[in-house]
Amino acid sequence: MNAERFVQALQDAVVRDNLAVYANLFSMPPEKAVDPHWVRALSLFQNLDDAGKATLLDIVCQVMVETTANLLGIADGCCPVAGVKGSVGLVVNGRPIGGELQELFLELNEAG
Repeated sequence: MNAERFVQALQDAVVRDNLAVYANLFSMPPEKAVDPHWVRALSLFQNLDDAGKATLLDIVCQVMVETTANLLGIADGCCPVAGVKGSVGLVVNGRPIGGELQELFLELNEAG
């Protein structure tokens, strides 16, 4: 698997699929939620107009993109983490991939 296919797979699994999960969860009535966090989140969401709901889902998407990009930057070695000594990287089928994963992922998300 090359870097481009890897970041596309991350885009599909982490951003696209999870955004669909969140959109589905936010359509649930608050009284069906069990977790206190989701009760509050659903109550907030239900009080938004359609534009506000779309904006909140856009924010959720952006947070997923930025978090994934940050993790890829760590794996690429360009974003050090305090307290972590040594090299960090990703290996697929015994072959290291990386060095440009963060950049490729961000480019993919800029393209839409």
